[in-house]
Amino acid sequence: MKRTLFIMLAIVSLAGMVLTSGCGKEKVYTVTFDANEGHGTMKSQTFVKNVSQTLVSNKFTRKGYAFSEWNTIPDGTGVTYSDAQEISINNDMTLYAQWKAVSGSKNGHDYVDLGLPSGTLWATCNIGANTPEIYGDFFAWGEVTAKNSYSWSNYRYCNGNFNALTKYCTSSSFGDNGFSDNLTVLEAMDDAATANWGQDWRTPTATEMRELRDNCVILWTVQKGTRGFLFTGPNGNSIFLPAGGYYFDSDHEDVGVGGYYWTSSLGSGMSGYAWLFHFYADGYEMNNYGRGQGRSVRAVCK
Repeated sequence: MKRTLFIMLAIVSLAGMVLTSGCGKEKVYTVTFDANEGHGTMKSQTFVKNVSQTLVSNKFTRKGYAFSEWNTIPDGTGVTYSDAQEISINNDMTLYAQWKAVSGSKNGHDYVDLGLPSGTLWATCNIGANTPEIYGDFFAWGEVTAKNSYSWSNYRYCNGNFNALTKYCTSSSFGDNGFSDNLTVLEAMDDAATANWGQDWRTPTATEMRELRDNCVILWTVQKGTRGFLFTGPNGNSIFLPAGGYYFDSDHEDVGVGGYYWTSSLGSGMSGYAWLFHFYADGYEMNNYGRGQGRSVRAVCK
């Protein structure tokens, strides 16, 4: 009797397995990951049909590029998926890594993509320098060549003093004989970055300088024996701005102590001032400084 019952249960169980395998088996699909000119390996990922699952995070790398997304076509014209996106599928598919350049060169000068919201690309060294640690040249605001001495007496766009301006003046009170032109951003001909490195380059606006300040991790450090600030962007890439100080008359002040970087934006209030980013070991600030003094320029491009 027990033997008969056992056989009957076995038959019922086997029948259930047959039904399950024949009618209720879940369909499984495979996602294959392709480095698409990148490097590294990633295992394929299996998905049950129409069951949501998170894509594994990208592990591919590519020199000079940052991973941006996945796409079903190598050139990025197919369906796009973000890294670690939750998806469900009903067919096998291959996802191709999409890459965004994080470094490159324009007119022989290198730039880095820091992953900033605006997409602004920052030069790797100052105007007049060929490595990040060299101070480079110093410019009065709106001038395109370096000088031995910087003062209102030899400033290009005034008649001897700060309230006799001949260009970039929004108030006749500071213009030469009541002059005003209401220009508030450097024109290309007066931009040290554009004049020295070509049309692809320019001095950053005050807004772009604030974006750099507000979106980067900023660290006072020493790089190859030079003091300065390391700015690390949201994507992990960095630029180094040396603390080159500034020129007042013929005196080179604050060398190795502070960095003074012009923006292309005229200052608020008196027209004799322009916006500048100033940093030092204990902090940093945006401020208005006299246009006639010699400051550093770090160029940007798009």
